[in-house]
Amino acid sequence: MWRKNNFPEKLAWWICAILLALLPFHAFLFTWFHSFFWQEGFVIFFQAWKEILVGILCFLALVKLFATRESPREKSFWLAGIFVSLAIFYGIFGNNEFSQRILGLRTATLFLGIFLAMKFFDFENKRIEHLKKIVLFASSLVLLFALAQKFLLPADFLKHFGYSENISSWLPGGNLPIFHTVGDSETIRLQSTFAGPNQLAAFLIVILPLAAAGFFRWKNFWQWLAAGIFGGGIFVLIFTFSRSAWLSFAAIFLIFAIHEWRKNLPEKLKRKLLLGGAIGILTFGIFGIANLNSREILAREASTSAHLERSIAAAKLVLQNPLGIGLGKSAGISQRFGEEITPENTFLGVALETGWLGGILFLIFLISLLAELRRKNSELFYSLLGITIIALFLHPLEDTPTALTLFLLIGSRSSKKVEES
Repeated sequence: MWRKNNFPEKLAWWICAILLALLPFHAFLFTWFHSFFWQEGFVIFFQAWKEILVGILCFLALVKLFATRESPREKSFWLAGIFVSLAIFYGIFGNNEFSQRILGLRTATLFLGIFLAMKFFDFENKRIEHLKKIVLFASSLVLLFALAQKFLLPADFLKHFGYSENISSWLPGGNLPIFHTVGDSETIRLQSTFAGPNQLAAFLIVILPLAAAGFFRWKNFWQWLAAGIFGGGIFVLIFTFSRSAWLSFAAIFLIFAIHEWRKNLPEKLKRKLLLGGAIGILTFGIFGIANLNSREILAREASTSAHLERSIAAAKLVLQNPLGIGLGKSAGISQRFGEEITPENTFLGVALETGWLGGILFLIFLISLLAELRRKNSELFYSLLGITIIALFLHPLEDTPTALTLFLLIGSRSSKKVEES
């Protein structure tokens, strides 16, 4: 019956298209609308539109499961399902505040929910390519706005859209700051339409491999757009001043270069790879030396020291609480409830909330998923690897636009028709 009437499949694809088109602008639009509508009902609707769409996708996936009696066989699918079940258990039986548990459950499982749901839809390969083009086109608008922030717009431009005039600081329940600076310097970090520069940088780490692959795969307009996104994305990434994202990009570029080098490539191409890498390193070095605030930008002793202290404190808490301390008790969610437990490490955060079992399950899930993407020679391997590296220093998966974009694409990349094509 499902195959005779493919309306649910078409509906699922359009929901994916809407999500990928709008997610990069969520923080900007929500902040702007928030300044107009302070009533709680309006605020909840503007904030929860993406959760509603993900919920519809999950419902459609369940309908297909009951109609076809077929479920995915990948190890990552079952590991994700087990982790979600564990998180739901903590959400039901935790002893902290109920609203805190619900928010923690949402953060821990929303991106996994869309990953699990996407595994049930058999989109054609060209439809998946269309989804990638949609997210890259949306990304081009994000980059254009970031470049406008850098070269054209005044620093406080976002105050006209409801952003708080606080600098580099966000108060729970309040609006986003108009801009962030690098430590105690006056150097402004680009954030574009995202909640902050680190969130923008993590999103760029997701799309840069897509743009690179699209340049070699597509033709005409889309090829040139992909090239522009790749070049512009690297430029904007530099001026987010996100050290974890810089390290992530360097690591995935090095791994890609080693992988390509091992192939039987022409000597001319190998020389081009060497030249490109040398130019990149030289450019970054000149940028660091020429910038008057280079020491503050690169070292940031106060920030680095605070990050390390918080990570050590979180690691001690993990060792002291093998069963975890409950969902929503760390990172961004905890701040909303007057607590300040920020592990500065996604893996420590997961283990802190869901115990040693949850932490180990989550780590095995990511390793398994990376291995599957590697076997399929997917560009999303580099996207996920990059986010995994950032997760060693920050909480990139707490940013819904980045997490949903990445895991929606990974789930669709693994669908049956794509594997057979």
